[in-house]
Amino acid sequence: MYPPVPPRSRKSGIYLTVAASLIWGTSFPGVKWGLEYAGNDILFLWLRFLVASAVTLTIVLLMKRISLSLFREPAIWLIGALNAGAFMGQYVGLNYTTASNAALLIDINVVAVAIVSYFAFKERIGAVKAGGIAAGMVGEALITAESGLSFRESQLAGDFLVLLAGWGWAFFIVLNKKMLELRSAVELSSAIIAATTLWLVLPVAYVYATGADFTIEAPGWAGIVYLGVMCTSVATLLWAMGLEGVSATASATIMLVEVITALAIAAALLGETMGAAAISGAALILGAIYLVSYKDRGAGVMVATHG
Repeated sequence: MYPPVPPRSRKSGIYLTVAASLIWGTSFPGVKWGLEYAGNDILFLWLRFLVASAVTLTIVLLMKRISLSLFREPAIWLIGALNAGAFMGQYVGLNYTTASNAALLIDINVVAVAIVSYFAFKERIGAVKAGGIAAGMVGEALITAESGLSFRESQLAGDFLVLLAGWGWAFFIVLNKKMLELRSAVELSSAIIAATTLWLVLPVAYVYATGADFTIEAPGWAGIVYLGVMCTSVATLLWAMGLEGVSATASATIMLVEVITALAIAAALLGETMGAAAISGAALILGAIYLVSYKDRGAGVMVATHG
């Protein structure tokens, strides 16, 4: 039995969540670039998690925080299934709708997390935090609108899939928070990444049976390694550690910073320009993060406490 994990401070939780979100922001251009060299997106996704599982399990072994008993917890398999399903919804949905629509509909999970957290933790929203959530969603809408929002009937299936992905990640966040009452972030993130990897074997087997193209060029492997190590293993660990110190709602709102990261990378590396709407949206998101973080005092009481 491992010694109890000390409570994480709210400030530390905010910093760790921001760090994770900055890394996750690089995944958008990373996935777009890597998929150009992969024959199948589902295989690409599974290999990303396979790499992440190997890295994360190595980390927990070195830290001597491995906990095989977690795999006997039904909640771990449920969280892994939600994560795998959400990623599948995002990847498949993007074949039928625009990236702008997907970004907006997935990040609606900020509102979903607030709703689910109310029932799971009796987490009060309050006027200031509600204003922060609203500001974050308006900021997200401004940023995605500049990229070209377009809700057409032909895109309805894709929009619905990415919306489901957003709700899937909402429950994923809240259930993670619930599990942190009993386990540390290190143990929890490693088990969830492994469970997600195993769930993804099913869709990979299906697309293989249907004759999907499983070829991957060398640059594609570079993308898989980066996404697996940084955007899955490291970022998930940092995010789970941050969740020890902030509420689920605050965590979901802070994660909107990944959109700003993606914008900055697009501007720096792809030569894309940020118009007035995008700049205003980024400012609103930063304001939203401040509001929900400020009102999150005392909210991060759900910390890992081993018995």
